[in-house]
Amino acid sequence: MRPRATRVRTGDSLSNLVAGMMTARDKRRHSKFRRDDIIDREELAAMYRHNWLARKIVDAPAEDMTREWVRLETANESAKQTLEKAEKRYGLISRIGDNLKWGRLYGGSALYVSIAGDDASQPLRVERIRKGSLLGFVVLDRWQLSPDTPLMQIDLTRPDYWRPKRYRVANTSQSIDSSRLIFADGALLPWDELRRNQFWHDSVLQPVYDELRNDETVAGSTASMMFEAIVNVLQVEGLREMLSTEDGTKRVQKRFELVAMMKSFIGMTLLDKNDTYEQKTISFSGIDAIGAMFAQRVSGAADIPATRLFGQAPKGLNSTGDSDIRNYYDGLKARQEQELRPQVETIYDVMAMSEFGRTLDDLVIEFNPLWQLSDTEQAAVEKTRAETDKIYAVDIGLPIERHIMSRLQTNDTYPTITDEDISLAEELNEPLEEEPDANDVGNAGAGSRNPPSTAVEGAPDAA
Repeated sequence: MRPRATRVRTGDSLSNLVAGMMTARDKRRHSKFRRDDIIDREELAAMYRHNWLARKIVDAPAEDMTREWVRLETANESAKQTLEKAEKRYGLISRIGDNLKWGRLYGGSALYVSIAGDDASQPLRVERIRKGSLLGFVVLDRWQLSPDTPLMQIDLTRPDYWRPKRYRVANTSQSIDSSRLIFADGALLPWDELRRNQFWHDSVLQPVYDELRNDETVAGSTASMMFEAIVNVLQVEGLREMLSTEDGTKRVQKRFELVAMMKSFIGMTLLDKNDTYEQKTISFSGIDAIGAMFAQRVSGAADIPATRLFGQAPKGLNSTGDSDIRNYYDGLKARQEQELRPQVETIYDVMAMSEFGRTLDDLVIEFNPLWQLSDTEQAAVEKTRAETDKIYAVDIGLPIERHIMSRLQTNDTYPTITDEDISLAEELNEPLEEEPDANDVGNAGAGSRNPPSTAVEGAPDAA
C-alpha cells in the first residue's frame, strides 16, 4: 500500500535563486514597517507654524470644501433669506472651515452647538430647541476634549457607536454629550489603532511625514550647497611649517585677509610667484529633477495636485493641469456629500428651530460647484444652451419659456428677472381661446331650421 500523499501549504511568491530575490540573501526581506515616528502635539504645531508645505496640506482641502459653500432652495423665499442672514451672523462658513482644519491637523476636532438654557451633558433634541436660543458654534480641537467615560461602551444603535458618549472640556468640569458636537476627523484609523489613540484619528500630516522630511532635506541641502558653489583653492609653499607656530598662523591669516581685500578692491588676486591659485565650481545639473521627484511624492502622499499644492504651472506640451484639478475637486465633492452633508443639514435644522420655532420640511441644500467657469467658458456654455432652447421652442414647438427664464434667473445670467416675470411668461405662453369666424356664423344660420331674426328692435311689424 502506497503511503498517502500529504499536502504542504506554501506561500506563493516570485523568487530568483541566482539574484537572491525573495530568499534569505534578499536585503529587502529585512525592510519592515514599524510603529514609530508618531508625530506628537508639539511637533504638529511646529510643522503647521513653520513649514508652509505642511500648513497648505492642512488648509487647502478645508478651504476648498467651504469656498463656494451651499445653495438653499425652499418655497418660502423669506425663510431662505432669514437662514442666509443667520449663517453670516454666526460665521458658519468660517467655523466649519476651522473645524475641518483642526481636524486635519490634530486628527480630530468638534463644533459645539451652544444652546442657551440647555444642559450640555444631556443629548441634543433638535425638535425641542426654543426660538432664539441658539448662541452660536464653538470649535474645540482634540486636545481640548477628552473622553468623559472611564470605560468605552459600544452602543450599536448609534451611527457613531465608536465615539465616546460624552466628552469633557480640558481644564474644566464641563461635560458635553457627543450629540452636541459635530466632528471633523483627520486620517481615519482602524478600530485597534483608534482605541490606542484615545478614540481620535491621525493627523493628515502623519502619512506625509517622511515625504515632507525628505523634501525639506533636499531643499535644505541644495541651499547649503550654494555656499560651496565656488571654492577658491590656494596652494602656498611652506604653509604647513608656517601654521605650526602661533606667530606663523597669524602671519598667514593676515596675508590672505589682505589678498581678499585687494581682490575686492581691484578685481584681481596678487600672490607670490610660487603660490598657485585655482577656482573649483560645483555642477548643479540634475538637482532640479531630484527636487521635482520629491515634490511629486509629497503631492501624491497629500492627495493634492501639484498645481494646487505648489502653485506651479503644469509641465508638458498642451498640459493645463485641468484634469488634475477636476479629479481633486471630484474627490472633495464626494467628501462634501459623505462628511459635510449630514453635518450641514443638522446645523440648518438647528438654525431654523432657533429662527422660526420649526424646521423647513421642503428645505433643499445643494453644494455649489467647486469648478468655476471663466467668463469666456460661461459665455460659450450660455450660447450652446440658447441654441438648444431655440431648437426646442421654435423648431419642435415645446412651451419651455418658463424653464428658460428660471434657468437664466438661477444662473444670474439676467439677475433682473423676477418670479413675477416668470409667471407672466407662463401666462403669455398659454394658447388663446379661438373666437368664431363671421363666415362660420352665416353658414350655420343658412342651414338651420330657425334662422336668426333680423328685425330691428322698435321697428313696426310687416303687414
